[in-house]
Amino acid sequence: MNASLFNKQTTPPRKISDPGILPTAIREKEFGLFDSVFHEVSNAIAIISREPGSHSPVIRDVNHHFELVTEYHLDEIIGQNLYDFIPSIRSGSNYPVIEEALESRQAAVLFCSWVHKNGKILDMDMTIRPFSSEGGDSRFICILRENNGGNNIRDKAAREIKQNLLAAMHHNFKTPLNGILGYSEVIMSEMLGPIGQESYKNCAQDIHGAGRDLLHLIDNLLDLKELETAEFTLQEEKFPLTEMVAECIGKLSLDAEKASIDLFCKVDPNCKNIFGDKSRLQQTIHSLLTNALKFTPHGGEIIISARRDNDGACLISCTDNGVGMGSQQLAKIFCHDTHLSNIYSTPTVGIGFGLTYVKQLIERHDGSVSIISAKGKGTTVTLYLPPNRLC
Repeated sequence: MNASLFNKQTTPPRKISDPGILPTAIREKEFGLFDSVFHEVSNAIAIISREPGSHSPVIRDVNHHFELVTEYHLDEIIGQNLYDFIPSIRSGSNYPVIEEALESRQAAVLFCSWVHKNGKILDMDMTIRPFSSEGGDSRFICILRENNGGNNIRDKAAREIKQNLLAAMHHNFKTPLNGILGYSEVIMSEMLGPIGQESYKNCAQDIHGAGRDLLHLIDNLLDLKELETAEFTLQEEKFPLTEMVAECIGKLSLDAEKASIDLFCKVDPNCKNIFGDKSRLQQTIHSLLTNALKFTPHGGEIIISARRDNDGACLISCTDNGVGMGSQQLAKIFCHDTHLSNIYSTPTVGIGFGLTYVKQLIERHDGSVSIISAKGKGTTVTLYLPPNRLC
């Protein structure tokens, strides 16, 4: 048995080191409950804060699992700069994401590297969320989860079962759907004669639209299945980024107009050309815009932007002022088994596998995805493409 793990299980829970971690009005019983949960959860957790006038977040406390994963002892890490443990933080895409989350007190989820005590680099999924809703509280909870890429035996077995299921679903669903789409088109065009009632034609249009959406979801399922196989390859080429974004906006401009939503495009001239799979990247932009349209109210706005950072990487962002997500829901945003329709405040629509697909496809391009969101304030999804993808 791992000695560190054995010690963790037998060591009596310590009290959280910062006596101000919980508001004083909370009863002692609740304090003890928080203390127990804080140290017994299986995720590495750090409590950080940034005082007024400070330029960097400071680590105020960590739980037992944090010590187990990083091998830093509590005394070694308390009071340290959070950024000291994230390599090249100020030159990468994560810095502006974390800074915006801290400044606006919104939740953020991102992928980052973390320096282990022995110098090894750990791949981590990081969630940052405000410690409380109090405006004057400068503390945040930083949750770290090891990202092993799904390489353990259980993940591989589950992935194989899922891939077989998706293949069967795609085959068995697509054939009848094509029939539904075809016959609804016959009715809409009145190919066999006039319908007589205009309302019947409207019904046929609704049937066709619903069938088209379902077919798109099924195709996304197949794309997701292909992305998770070793045989998947990118069809890479050099293409102009501005034209690709304009095409995506053009396809959705009518939907945006019907919803009275303004679509804006801001592409830095320095992001002229991208080297990558144009068709797949276009799908990612389309998915981000589609999601934003679904969860932005009438009269809202969506901005798709691209810029070049100081390292020469390309950052593509989709920002909306829609319903947004809470920090707890945001932490589950990339989970395959999450009912994503419940993540947003509007339960009547769902986003399928869009963000899961986006994340995996961008990672195939050696990039990453980060999200900042808050309920009632909107969402920003940022795609990071490394400098070698910009040409």
